[in-house]
Amino acid sequence: MRLFLDTGVLLAACGSAKGASREVFRLAPGQNWTLVTIPYVLDEVGRNLATLPYRASADWVRLRMNLLIEDNILSLDRPAIFTAGKDRPILFSALAWADVLLTLDSRHFGDLLGGSFYGLPVLRLALFSSASAR
Repeated sequence: MRLFLDTGVLLAACGSAKGASREVFRLAPGQNWTLVTIPYVLDEVGRNLATLPYRASADWVRLRMNLLIEDNILSLDRPAIFTAGKDRPILFSALAWADVLLTLDSRHFGDLLGGSFYGLPVLRLALFSSASAR
């Protein structure tokens, strides 16, 4: 299963060794999960790492090696009504490259959380964790 990790998930994984975001990295090999993101997200992570504790930068170097980096997808060949323009590349790229979009961004993805976008589940980590435990 290909899991698309957005900026919030990656920053949370860098910021805490004990949170659900870091757990996705720990569990991925045993669950046959491929962790996917795009250069757009990598740029956002890079800009925001300085807001986290010092150790987060070192953790990011290690965690980044576990990611499959796909191309940014900036447009779709189908209608899309999605108000958060800055997060379109995340949603569109996840649709192109992954089976699930994992996000912590309820502000921009709130209407989609727990639902789907053209069949792509858009989930908070807690929803994904409970669904994958079944």
